[in-house]
Amino acid sequence: APLPPCPVDNEKGRIVDSTGALALKEIPKKMIVIGGGYIGLEMGSVWGRLGAEVTVVEYLDRIVPAMDTEVSKQFMRTLKGQGMKFKMGTKVTASDVTDSGVTLTVEPSKGGEATTLEADVVLVATGRRPYTTGLGLEEVGVKTDRLGRVEVDDEFKTGVDGIFAIGDVIDGPMLAHKAEEEGIACVENIAGKHGHVNYDVIPGVVYTNPEVATVG
Repeated sequence: APLPPCPVDNEKGRIVDSTGALALKEIPKKMIVIGGGYIGLEMGSVWGRLGAEVTVVEYLDRIVPAMDTEVSKQFMRTLKGQGMKFKMGTKVTASDVTDSGVTLTVEPSKGGEATTLEADVVLVATGRRPYTTGLGLEEVGVKTDRLGRVEVDDEFKTGVDGIFAIGDVIDGPMLAHKAEEEGIACVENIAGKHGHVNYDVIPGVVYTNPEVATVG
């Protein structure tokens, strides 16, 4: 998802998203990761193990907030032990890109004095949004919510007969195995059977070292 104070430009390689972070031509000495979720921690962990000094800037007071609180705390403790730094309860208000790096202006999420952070590369990892723009949904009458997600009922039906939606374009975690289960359930419903997805047991994994996994 875009972060207005930090416009991504993967070509320049200073402020990048997760795609750009996989294409950096050299290991940055200092990397700032904006967002303490799955993707930011995974990418930060990789570059940290390659030698970068990684600082995570997170708006909330803990990382991976959807995860169990005790697991989240222990996870953060482990990452700190590996050298990763954290600035929690912090928001980014501006960025200045130069040939040599990036200067970020940050301040407490709840308000307070602004300070600056320096980095060679900034990774914006503030979540993903559904890719529904330009699909012609409005023209055929398919409704979306304020986040651009397609609205469906319990059988994955949209408000238009014959059009169904599953996966990343509807509500719920953006996980491949969640979309796969929804696809199976959707087709079963179309065939007149009773397709069902148990959202209480969907697993999730943060692919750091060590990995952190949760279910439900």
